Amino acid sequence: MELDWGTAIIGFAALVICAIPFVFDYRNRNKKTKHLKLSLTKLAEKHNCEVNQYELCGNFILGIDENRNFLFFFKQPKTEEGISQYINLEEIQKCEVVKKTKTVKTDTENLTIVERVEMSFIPSNKNKAEQKIELFDKEKNMQLNGELQFVDKWSKQINKHLKSKK
Repeated sequence: MELDWGTAIIGFAALVICAIPFVFDYRNRNKKTKHLKLSLTKLAEKHNCEVNQYELCGNFILGIDENRNFLFFFKQPKTEEGISQYINLEEIQKCEVVKKTKTVKTDTENLTIVERVEMSFIPSNKNKAEQKIELFDKEKNMQLNGELQFVDKWSKQINKHLKSKK
């Protein structure tokens, strides 16, 4: 059996051409992840904190310094400058999930559309306003990308952390 070099070269070239989009996508995701981590780390360092635990979801990252009791959030929208927030968990009583939905009736069924997902931090001091972190807004993002699971997981984790610190 003889090897046809022309066919082998064409096959190899086709393989390389098909792989290029995946390589670029991987590099872009890695670059975005590094940017989000770096932005979160810089935000924490401004407040003399160190992020012990963090998680990315879409275009934002959330992290916590369990020792100093701070929560950090950084979001990088496509068209805007980065949004950063920090919350001193010493001043927080509990964390609540806020999901704004709208029901749309069709001929056959009712559809529930999520319009907004936020984390709301209820302060211990009733004179202070609650703080909110916006994770999803239908006006800015077309579809959910794991935000519902993310907000449920982190609100439970934060509330567990708050109870353990009391």
